[in-house]
Amino acid sequence: MEFYYAIYRQGHELLVAVCDDNTLEGTFHCAEKGIKLDVKKAFYGKNLGQKEDILPHMKEATILNLVGEKIIEIALDEGLINKECIMVIGDTLHAQRVKM
Repeated sequence: MEFYYAIYRQGHELLVAVCDDNTLEGTFHCAEKGIKLDVKKAFYGKNLGQKEDILPHMKEATILNLVGEKIIEIALDEGLINKECIMVIGDTLHAQRVKM
């Protein structure tokens, strides 16, 4: 599977945003939580790659922003996030992690 991803550096921070390829340009809603998630190409779609392309960046990141079942599964398997980080928004998953 391919993923869209972007890498943003600001000082000592490294934000890595990754989404499953089938979520790019999607909009997901959770009415009961009042959440709307727009998965914009301008933010997530800078690069296209496979797990092996993205994983080193994810491991180095101080901030992770993830959308989609497959990338969330990878992050869980790699110990980068835990289940408490995951939100169900519409028919997709979203997780964020910040290293302090």
